Amino acid sequence: MDRAKKKFASAIDGLRSLHNRTEINVEEKVQSEHCRFTRVVRHGLPDDPRCCAYDPVQRLIAIGTGRGHIRIIGDAGVDYLLKHESGEPVLHMQFLVNEGGLITSCGTDSIHLWNYRQKTPEIVHTVQLSKESVSCIHLPVAAKWLYIGTDKGNVYFLCLNSFLLSPYVINWNKAIDLSCRVHPGPVRQLAVSPAENTKLLIVYDKGIVVQWNLANKEVDRYPLDPPIKSVNWHFDGRQVLTGNVDGSISLYGNKKASEPIQRTTPHGSGPCRPIQQVEWKHMSENESIIMFSGGMPTDDGLPMPALTILKGGKSATVLEMDWPIIQFIPLNQNIWNSIPQCPHSVAVLLKHDFMVLDLNQQGHPVIESPHAMNIHESPVTCVSYYSDCPLDLIGALTLVGTKQRNKEFSTRVSWG
Repeated sequence: MDRAKKKFASAIDGLRSLHNRTEINVEEKVQSEHCRFTRVVRHGLPDDPRCCAYDPVQRLIAIGTGRGHIRIIGDAGVDYLLKHESGEPVLHMQFLVNEGGLITSCGTDSIHLWNYRQKTPEIVHTVQLSKESVSCIHLPVAAKWLYIGTDKGNVYFLCLNSFLLSPYVINWNKAIDLSCRVHPGPVRQLAVSPAENTKLLIVYDKGIVVQWNLANKEVDRYPLDPPIKSVNWHFDGRQVLTGNVDGSISLYGNKKASEPIQRTTPHGSGPCRPIQQVEWKHMSENESIIMFSGGMPTDDGLPMPALTILKGGKSATVLEMDWPIIQFIPLNQNIWNSIPQCPHSVAVLLKHDFMVLDLNQQGHPVIESPHAMNIHESPVTCVSYYSDCPLDLIGALTLVGTKQRNKEFSTRVSWG
């Protein structure tokens, strides 16, 4: 018995000494050379999304955020992250289609040209606006000039080869009617004709729209009643579709902008909310598809974010969203705007989500993303990591996840 007591006491002393040694080791400070952290995975929707862009050739979608980050995603396995060191929000973006370039406009009123063809993407050119803020940018496919609208209502032109501003400037007081003494507000949209690159549509914040001829500086002005929020060209350049403040859609002929050829209100004759964005694409020369956000009736209580899809004038689909729509982009098969674009799907960027809808399937279901965009409906507060899990546990989790999947996904397997 005495021998057993001595062994037990010896074991206790050993544990105490081990405990003491552990305390001493813990007190040692961890130096920077002791560890090296590297990001190995990104999961979930980019925080605070502000804008998006699409390259139809490389089939890449870029999402800009309020923290200066850019998430570029494509097919399975294509997922990159670009960072502006300033951390300023990315407000506008345009791809240089199939050239490995991306133009970003940030909250510091700086415009950057990214080159992501190389192993380490970097900014190769930057231009800074000093007295005006960038309110929108526009870059036609294969164009050599970037169109820049500002908060002062002026339009500038940036040469992509030299990244220098042109002395050619469209001043707001030259574009609007001289009888209008009120400032039209910031430039909200710029759109070049797909048939004649000398014709430029300028949309101002207060609903004024003009067609400016870059060659002879002649101006055609659209009526202010109702004020216009968004515009889109027909692929032949002969007609223009507008989304209006009163929820209506108007069709204008290119040669006579003073009055519309046709005007309809898709969601009824009563008061409707403004149409924020309108897109007019074509499946063929005679089959069109119109998509717009907003325009819902005002008598339905609180505004419900919704995307309306009008196909060939025969069917209308209203897709209600859980979050406000920031921007949507039709994903076209043809990259040129001078022929029917044949969109197969539409990417919708929401405040807290991102989805791609199938335009060729009944009801326009969501195309399942190869990237994880939504971890959970509520914010994530903690994450734990477990290694060497038993295979039966992993199988059980996979089974549960399969049962929870949305079974109404589109049959299309990719965005491209």
